[in-house]
Amino acid sequence: MRYKETFVNRSIVRRGATAVVAAGLAAGVLFGPVSPSFASTEAGNGDVTACTVTSAELRWGVLERFRNYISGSIANGEWTTENGASYETPAFSWPNGTGEFGADLESGSVSFTGDVHFTGHGGLMKLDLQNPEIVFTDPESAQLVVGVASTDVEGGELVFERVTMGKVSLAGADTSNGFSVVDAPVLLTSDGAKALNGDYGDYVAGSNLDPLSLSVETTGCEIGVSTGTAPVPDAPETGTPEAEPAAPEASPEIPWIPIVIGGVALIAIGVTGGMLIAGRGKKSAVVDTPEEPSGE
Repeated sequence: MRYKETFVNRSIVRRGATAVVAAGLAAGVLFGPVSPSFASTEAGNGDVTACTVTSAELRWGVLERFRNYISGSIANGEWTTENGASYETPAFSWPNGTGEFGADLESGSVSFTGDVHFTGHGGLMKLDLQNPEIVFTDPESAQLVVGVASTDVEGGELVFERVTMGKVSLAGADTSNGFSVVDAPVLLTSDGAKALNGDYGDYVAGSNLDPLSLSVETTGCEIGVSTGTAPVPDAPETGTPEAEPAAPEASPEIPWIPIVIGGVALIAIGVTGGMLIAGRGKKSAVVDTPEEPSGE
């Protein structure tokens, strides 16, 4: 008798536990793991539209103090231009820009061709600047990269090296029609100072080079950052404005996933309860059944 009762009770417990586990597995298969916030996010693709340069011009005077030194009575020198570059006081001009850059102004560049040759001290001192490039780093700044070759008063062969000559501020740039900036400040870098100094200069990193102006026409994109002055809105008309209707309140989002999981759990509990009741009935039947008298 006791063996039968124990067997029935254990069987009922096992069936109930199996039902609960099955319900949990079913919920996991149907809905997967659920985060506490029950929220999902979609990752952006990170693509940035490319702006193709159709025309561009760079104007930059290098450094007025250096030009004065070259043309003065000490160096008694001059400068010349070739390969597309030109000079009109107070700036050199490179009008043949090409390239591509991101519409967010955080990548890409505009490159120019043309050479500027400085000579002094009877031609012994030489400084050549070649093919400048504006490299965008973020909406507020860019790098001025130039091919530089120089010799001191001892003479020697010119060897060109691409140097980040200055850091350009793009604050105040106009992006309403392509990209343009006028008289953008340029700070000399340590590499630029080394290239200018040689054995005859006293230029230090962080000092100001001549400002530059850049004008770029593009196609294939709409530049998404405008650092210019925002337009001032028109003044409202006099009189009592009509009250705008209040926007309807958004309906609260119904947490369907926890509701469904709760429903599955309730079904499992109901199934378990039914099995327990059925087990008790079987137990009563076993207890009430009289034993047959043994025949003697």
